[in-house]
Amino acid sequence: MKVKGSITPIVTPFDPKEDLDEEALKNIVDYLIKGGVNGLFAAGTAGAFYLLTPEERKRVISIVVERSGGRVPVYAGTGGITVRENLDIAKHAKGVGANATVILTPYYVKVDDEELFQYFTAFASAVDMEVILYNNPARAGNNISPALLERIVNENSNVIAIKDSSGDLVQYGEYIMKVGKKISMVSGKDELMLASLTMGGNGVVSAVSNVVPELVSKIFMFFEKGDLKKAQEIQSRLSVLKRSFGGAAYPAPILAALDLIGIRAGKPRLPVLPLGDEQKEKIRQSLKTIGKLQ
Repeated sequence: MKVKGSITPIVTPFDPKEDLDEEALKNIVDYLIKGGVNGLFAAGTAGAFYLLTPEERKRVISIVVERSGGRVPVYAGTGGITVRENLDIAKHAKGVGANATVILTPYYVKVDDEELFQYFTAFASAVDMEVILYNNPARAGNNISPALLERIVNENSNVIAIKDSSGDLVQYGEYIMKVGKKISMVSGKDELMLASLTMGGNGVVSAVSNVVPELVSKIFMFFEKGDLKKAQEIQSRLSVLKRSFGGAAYPAPILAALDLIGIRAGKPRLPVLPLGDEQKEKIRQSLKTIGKLQ
């Protein structure tokens, strides 16, 4: 399977009691697919896997797979720190029909390249489905180096892609040089969508595509047509929205933006707080600037 195009790390909506809002999640799935996204990443960072119990992560994956109904691929985040927990989530994901599973580097504990290799290999060799690696060193504290990625890919044939949220275009270029012909390269930075594509990347996991899926999808359409001017115009509009999120903890700004355009997504769970009025007004103005609100 080729991982490509606009992939949304779908948010996880909560009701006023901070329980999973299943109907809202189904509605968001429909909204994103109607907006033209090429895939859904369930229980990822924008989906606040860190605010969910393992059983809730499983439930989110089940709902997203069922509601998508095969219209787009679904990539299931595991979100655990141990191989055992990640395998439990991945086996559930396979059972309900997810297309691939996504595994983040370990977090909180700092490990070396050999430990990372053993970690990913133990997971990939034990799970009977395709695997996407997730590199987010700023949040997780561990980085998948180009040499390590090459070793992992060479030793594990079911590793099909990497989602790189490092924002390091030099490293991204080295990834492409080493294994770009073997696996898909997917950027996890909204601000670098077009840049990553021009370097030879295959797609992007875009947080802002939760709000403006149609715009993110158009970047790929124009890029594939060779119309870089129009693709850059859209990239600039998306950057306006992303900057309005400021430094607010995810998923608060995405939930607020969805609320502003009339899509129920609720409020985040503690320790993440909802946005204040001033921050929400900045997002409102950015949505007007890019033409999403009147």
